[in-house]
Amino acid sequence: MTRALPSGLFRALPVRQFFVLPLLFLIQGCSNYSALSTNQTEPAGFPSDRYQQADPNYVYPLDSEASQIIVTVRRGGLMARLGHDHIVSSNHVQGFIFLDSGSGQCTADLFVPIGMLEVDNAKLRTLAAMTTTPSAADIKGTRGNMLKSIEGEVFPFAQLHSSDCFTSVSGNKSTVELTIHGVTQQRKLDIALEQARGDELVISGTFSILQSDFGITPFSIMNGLIKVEDKLDLSFRLIAKKSL
Repeated sequence: MTRALPSGLFRALPVRQFFVLPLLFLIQGCSNYSALSTNQTEPAGFPSDRYQQADPNYVYPLDSEASQIIVTVRRGGLMARLGHDHIVSSNHVQGFIFLDSGSGQCTADLFVPIGMLEVDNAKLRTLAAMTTTPSAADIKGTRGNMLKSIEGEVFPFAQLHSSDCFTSVSGNKSTVELTIHGVTQQRKLDIALEQARGDELVISGTFSILQSDFGITPFSIMNGLIKVEDKLDLSFRLIAKKSL
C-alpha cells in the first residue's frame, strides 16, 4: 500500500511507544523443500523511493544487522512430546520509519525476506530455555515445511505498514497492517520506542498472531497427533538510524 509521506519541522520530543513490526511464520517436521529461487530484493510496490526522497532529518532507515525478530513456535497434539518447539529468527528486517515529532506524524514500512529466515539458532534456543535438541536433519526438515506451508516462493516477503504510528507516543496503540502469505490484516499493537540519541530509534515489543488468520494451515502429521500450534509468539528489537 503506497502512502504519501508527511512533511514538517523536526523537534525532538520524548517518545515512549510507537510502532511495530512484525511478522509471520510456522514450523516443524521432516520433509524437504527447495530454497527460494526469487531474485526479488524487496516487495513489489514497496515505497523505498518515497522515503529516500523525503527530508532526511525525519527518515530513519532500519539497521538490519543490529535488528532482530524472534518467533517462538510451539509443538502440539497428543504426541507433542515426540516433536520439538522451534525458534525462527531474522536479522534481515529492512525498511524505513518517517518520524516528525514536531507535527506528530509518523509512517513506517518494513519487510522481512521469508527465504532468509533462520531456524533453530543454537544460541537463541539456549536463551529461550528450549528443552529438546533437534538434529541437523530435524532443522532442515522444519525449514522445508515452514517454506512449504507459507508458500515462500509465491509470497517471498512479510510486510508491515503503519501510517499513524505516532499515536503510541501518547500511550495509545498504533494501527498497523501486516501482510503475510498474501493476506493483509489490520491490528492495533503496543510497542515501546526509545530515542537513544537524536539520530537513533530503538523499537521493541512482543505480540502474537494466528497462522490461520493469514490463510496458513499449521503443519501437522499423523492426523494431528503431532502438529504445530496455530499461535505464534513474536518478539523484536529493531534499530533505525538516520542516514545523514
